[in-house]
Amino acid sequence: MDQNSIDEALDEIDGEDEYRMAFGLAMKKYATMSRLEADVQIRRIQSLLQRKGFGFDVIGRVIRELDIHSGEQR
Repeated sequence: MDQNSIDEALDEIDGEDEYRMAFGLAMKKYATMSRLEADVQIRRIQSLLQRKGFGFDVIGRVIRELDIHSGEQR
């Protein structure tokens, strides 16, 4: 696959598509962690999404949408 094909494929992915992919991954992970503390859940979801290559803006939005409340004051 040449660089031009890669660039074209990446251009087709918009911000909402990227968010939906990240949210889907996060929901799968979240469903397996019901017994863990909120701080641990957040940290593990953030790590998963970072390893998959999602940006901090997408990760932050996913965490906010999941509405996981850590022990910290917001």
